[in-house]
Amino acid sequence: MNGLDPILLAVIVALVLLLLLGWRLYAIAVRVDRLHRQVLGARATLEKHLAYRAQAAVDLASTGLLDAASAMLLQRAAHEALDCETPIVPDGLDPLDTAGRRAAPAEPPQGSAGRSRAGVESDLSRVIRTAVDGEARAELRATEMGVDAVGRLERASARVVLARRFHNTHVAEARRLRSTPVVRLLRLAGHAPMPSAFDIDDDAEPSPDQEAA
Repeated sequence: MNGLDPILLAVIVALVLLLLLGWRLYAIAVRVDRLHRQVLGARATLEKHLAYRAQAAVDLASTGLLDAASAMLLQRAAHEALDCETPIVPDGLDPLDTAGRRAAPAEPPQGSAGRSRAGVESDLSRVIRTAVDGEARAELRATEMGVDAVGRLERASARVVLARRFHNTHVAEARRLRSTPVVRLLRLAGHAPMPSAFDIDDDAEPSPDQEAA
């Protein structure tokens, strides 16, 4: 036996290399899709915690333990967050957004209904810092009802911070992978939109000078 024909051997090697390359490209495409799903999962979790925070703010404002002006501001900002129908991030990654459900309109109407979700949630953070400052929190903790209400708001606010960081970490990973030449040139992400981070003011804690007061 003289062994395999050199041409046949070259063809076999080329086929093996093509199979390995195809497997590698498939693995990258699967990784991109998995990251997209992780972004959407983290986004759903963030949506849930934002709703919890807004509801905790409504409940605190309804206790009657805050002064009337602070309670009114807190109620209004929290209800705006609960009633906001725009998606957290209008990047079109969520199939429900592209299908039209909770999708951001091309030309947002005037008023709070047309505001971005980031703007509404940032406003709620600022109102919480102002209406439930260090002095107000100290007074709330003087009653059992206040301890429970402010505690739920603080826990919900802390979870929003963690959920947003978790979401943005997945977004950064997806964007990094999608920016590589092989993914861009071979369109391994398909027609999926590039995911975007959710950037808001999520600091609901009173400033040090407020706490000292």
